[in-house]
Amino acid sequence: MIKKTAHWKSGAHVVLLVRFLLWISKVNGSSWQCTEERLVYSSDFVRSKTVLAGSHHLSYNLSDPVLIQHPCGEHFPGGIPPALYLGEKVFISLDRFESSLLPLAILHTLVTPPALVSDATFVQYSRVLLVINGKVYIYFYKWKSWLETEGIDRPITKITNTGCCYSTSDAACNEINNFVLAYDLGNTAEDSSIFYSEDGGYTFEEYFINTNPEGFLIAVYNFVSLAQIGMLYNQTGGNGNGSAYFTYAGTSYMNNRKGVFFSLRAYKNETVLSKMPPGMRGFIMLWTKHDLVFSFNNGLTLEPISVLPTEKYVNYSLPKYEKGVCNVAVTSNEVATITKNQKLFYGTLDIVSTKMVLIGEKNSSKSMTHCEVLMFDTTGMLTIFNPVPSNESGFYNFHKCTINLQDRLMHVRPHLQPCPVEILSGDFHNKMYYIDMKKKLHFNITFVPKPGTGAFPYVTVSNPHMLGFQAKLLQDGYTHDGNTKYRLQITALQQQFTGMAEPDFQDDLFHNRMSTLTVDIYNKGILCIDMHPLTALIAMDCPPTKHIRPFKNVTVCSKELLQEARLQHNFHYIIHRDVYDPVFLGRPHLEQEDLNVSYSYTQFGCPILWYYDNPWLPVLELWEDGKFVEYVSADFVLFEINGMHSYDYLLTASEAKCISQPQNWSRTFEIQPFPNPHTSWNRITYKNCKVSNDEGPLVSSSLKYQVLNLNEENRVIFSEYNGIYIFKVIVVDTIYSYCELSTIFSVYVLGALPKSHINPVSMLIGLLILILVSILMGYFFPKLLHLKAIKKMKSL
Repeated sequence: MIKKTAHWKSGAHVVLLVRFLLWISKVNGSSWQCTEERLVYSSDFVRSKTVLAGSHHLSYNLSDPVLIQHPCGEHFPGGIPPALYLGEKVFISLDRFESSLLPLAILHTLVTPPALVSDATFVQYSRVLLVINGKVYIYFYKWKSWLETEGIDRPITKITNTGCCYSTSDAACNEINNFVLAYDLGNTAEDSSIFYSEDGGYTFEEYFINTNPEGFLIAVYNFVSLAQIGMLYNQTGGNGNGSAYFTYAGTSYMNNRKGVFFSLRAYKNETVLSKMPPGMRGFIMLWTKHDLVFSFNNGLTLEPISVLPTEKYVNYSLPKYEKGVCNVAVTSNEVATITKNQKLFYGTLDIVSTKMVLIGEKNSSKSMTHCEVLMFDTTGMLTIFNPVPSNESGFYNFHKCTINLQDRLMHVRPHLQPCPVEILSGDFHNKMYYIDMKKKLHFNITFVPKPGTGAFPYVTVSNPHMLGFQAKLLQDGYTHDGNTKYRLQITALQQQFTGMAEPDFQDDLFHNRMSTLTVDIYNKGILCIDMHPLTALIAMDCPPTKHIRPFKNVTVCSKELLQEARLQHNFHYIIHRDVYDPVFLGRPHLEQEDLNVSYSYTQFGCPILWYYDNPWLPVLELWEDGKFVEYVSADFVLFEINGMHSYDYLLTASEAKCISQPQNWSRTFEIQPFPNPHTSWNRITYKNCKVSNDEGPLVSSSLKYQVLNLNEENRVIFSEYNGIYIFKVIVVDTIYSYCELSTIFSVYVLGALPKSHINPVSMLIGLLILILVSILMGYFFPKLLHLKAIKKMKSL
């Protein structure tokens, strides 16, 4: 029976009148043996039958329509994700096509008709990018407005991006969502034009390929979990039996690497189509009418999807050639496909063996002119639908056939393998986590197999170059039914520190990467529809809340040398012209004025109080999620942000036990064309002088060592200058954290005696003269007195 539902603007649902029954049967013409069949439309007939003035309807340039859904599915913020139907007409729906729609149109000022769409992709949560007549346009579906992108100067036909849906507010996820690739098909490697955008499609730049692969470009993908751009090439480039392969451009361990060759045959100028199942697990599916292939490792290996023979379909492979695959729908765990001879197949995605089974076929004597479109509503519920023009308005209604896959699978003969597991659960599913340098994550999974099945879980990671793991399966009691319950303990850690991988297999330490970690059941079978894999996204990156603070035990405020109220209200201080260099080169005696500095209490708080004659070492605190973690025991450097240079360091290079030439601020500035103390010396550019490095052997052992560490003896030595210093501290240790840890704080140094204005040389000479005069007077004055006394006696 066909249900007829209508949607008013208020959102209420009513049943259609019988006057549509005959019309629907003519439109539908046949049945897929639907669990539920209906026509949905909006019951408002006072509408225009034509497109808006000055606009052109969009149309898909391929014969078979496709459906593009927002990858976030049920995780779409705010509810139902948008979907785009590409066919003879183009429709965008915000309610899963549960109401009538006008065909999508674009202004004639942007596009000259016919407006042909060759590809589209959703970006973030407010817009869709469409390739129309070789150019990329942004459609803001919430505001129904168009914008042409910038930076692409050649015709392109395809566009793609990867959706990160584990966190809607995470900066790393947003960076992935904003990365878009646009390219043209069918060209050789040297003639291919590939463009990329890092701002969500507003502006593009050309992507230059360092490799020179053989063949013709079929597709380009952003394989996030490998930190690679994957390019798919067909060696033959023409029709017939072609061998395709992936090549990769990106990090060193994958650069110029080729995946395995596999069969991907296209006939009669057929376009190769593909879908990347959501979840960022490294899954990708490609198909033509002859081949449907699947990869679980970002295209490194691909295998054809096979079929389980049944009474109604005895073959082990899908129909081919003119009867072959024409439409595919995927979720993170399920796949369904319709073939040209009107057969519907269903399967679950599994890295061990991906198989499908015939669900049903359309009872129709008519040949299908074009494919119908598939859409997964929820797990195990599949809808086949197509647009139906209205006789009363310019709107289109949608005929829907919904199939309960679980019920249909139970009637397959011979019976399918039962699901071998009762429970597979873990609280980390569909969440995002961070692993900082040398840190670990711990997960617990509850697993209950059915008795006698021998089922067991397995763990996979999508980027083994970066993420390693250790797993242990322990018995953990029994269920209420008496079945054995197990606990799977997983420790995830960075591959560099597992000790399990060869050095050339590991990624470098300097760049952040992502990987998914998945727990699934080995060879669980198609009937495990509700027993979905457990997946978490793990970023080897800086946790967003991690930062450092200076430890302040004594401040000028606590000692009442300065009042907070005074520091808060337009407090200024003077830096003498002899103790600062505005370009941070430490040059003395510059012809310049004293520097008047405005103090920011909001930024620096009360200055740390320090006596100038004491060697000083800043103590840094590490904080995360508002909690103190530890005192930072890593190498760090500092500089005074106003260019003050009235301080030095306690140790020399030899005293610090350097075996290679140590870095310092002067040398760092010399080798950089545009030196900036805020960025010149960091964990990327840092070279530890206590190990051999490319800075060369130790040449000047008396050179001051300018790196500090809580566990080492080096200190800052202040000269006899009273005043406020504002230091920026930068942690440069390569293996302490992925974070760019830095902080700025103030130090008030006091205790130095005021400078005397008397010339010390003149004073010394005068003192010597005075001493000499005193000696002479002490020697000659008594003799003079004695002589005078003798003369007086003689006179008497």
